[in-house]
Amino acid sequence: MTYSPLLSFAIRDQFIIRPYTIAVTGHRNLQTIAAQRFVQESFRDLLEQLRQLHPEGLVALSGLAEGTDTLFADEVLRLGLPLEGVIASTDLIEDFAPGPARDHYLYLRDQSQVLHQLPYAERSAQAYTALGYRLVACCDLLIAAWNGLPPVDSGGTGGVVAYALHRGCPVIHIHTLNYTIARLTTP
Repeated sequence: MTYSPLLSFAIRDQFIIRPYTIAVTGHRNLQTIAAQRFVQESFRDLLEQLRQLHPEGLVALSGLAEGTDTLFADEVLRLGLPLEGVIASTDLIEDFAPGPARDHYLYLRDQSQVLHQLPYAERSAQAYTALGYRLVACCDLLIAAWNGLPPVDSGGTGGVVAYALHRGCPVIHIHTLNYTIARLTTP
């Protein structure tokens, strides 16, 4: 398999035996079916390449929110990789209307090998900021499905990307408007 130069930084010392941890951040509403397909295919390609680069294993972290998080979780499970859910608040289920969307969320929760519940009872900007910061703190690589616009708040996709870059966490940007993929290196 030929690896994208985009992922050359992801090759690390072979003496490290812990799994390589990938987290996702992204928009709930990807606006178009074309954007959704592009993001889904990008997740699949990146995860397949990362699996080849890391025979010691991968672990994928997702907030399991509707949109990008669930697309990522679906691809992780489709590839047979371990999924860990990081839940922003105990009432997150209320984000999902009763029916197929809620059933899918419950399925992803059930398929997660580990669930990390943050200590927030209600969905809030503070809970989503804490979620983003926790994902960055726990990952070796952040994959962001993002429109590239400046952050509106610290808990949104742009805010999480800015925080990751500030912390020196590698970020792969799947641009949801331009349909490009690039490694980000500066805030």
